[in-house]
Amino acid sequence: MDPAKLLDILGNENRRKIIQLLANRPCYVSEISGRLGVGPKAIISHLNLLEQAGLIEYSVDEQRRKYFNIANNMRLEVSVSPYSYTVTLQDIALDREIIGESYVAEKKEATAIEESSFFFLKLSSRLHELEKRQEEIAQMQKHLQVEYIEMMNLCMDSIEEIAKNPVECELLFELLKSETTLATLCYSLRLHPSIINANLIDLAERGFIEYSIKNNQHYWRLCETGAENK
Repeated sequence: MDPAKLLDILGNENRRKIIQLLANRPCYVSEISGRLGVGPKAIISHLNLLEQAGLIEYSVDEQRRKYFNIANNMRLEVSVSPYSYTVTLQDIALDREIIGESYVAEKKEATAIEESSFFFLKLSSRLHELEKRQEEIAQMQKHLQVEYIEMMNLCMDSIEEIAKNPVECELLFELLKSETTLATLCYSLRLHPSIINANLIDLAERGFIEYSIKNNQHYWRLCETGAENK
């Protein structure tokens, strides 16, 4: 699914509350309606939308009630900074053969007493270790984001010093993010190809940028540090 569309779906507070409720345990419509204080008709509408998005699914019990539960394991990330806005969606597939292989083997060998005490405590301990690692990774991502912004600030200051005009500033900023083609630069900057091309050639002659040919197209990029010494 398009991550931007998923973000729109989760922008509704009641849908987020439904997801939070189902993250604890499966529920049926009247139960969700009662817990959230929202009419069953509205709940069914939200559930249908979440089901179409692939976020939830349902099973039917003996009383023919539909029990809804979370269908997929995914991670939706939104990154907003002075220099970028990205929304990414990752489907996280569980490889039980790798993740649980050692624990399944141990459980088969465990006695009934171990299954009810030691084995559970061992799993609990491992779970806390994983939670701690997640917190450490989150802190690392935070530090990396801070360093990234600081580095971008320095790059922007440097661009203003070396660029001869505003067009060069915009070109260097675009190429700072990734290599790209003349057509893409023209579309992004809304400028005529002759203007873009003239500035690209000037920057190349001054040793700031270079190009490579892929699929019969010129891809412009910033020169690598020390490339002139190769």
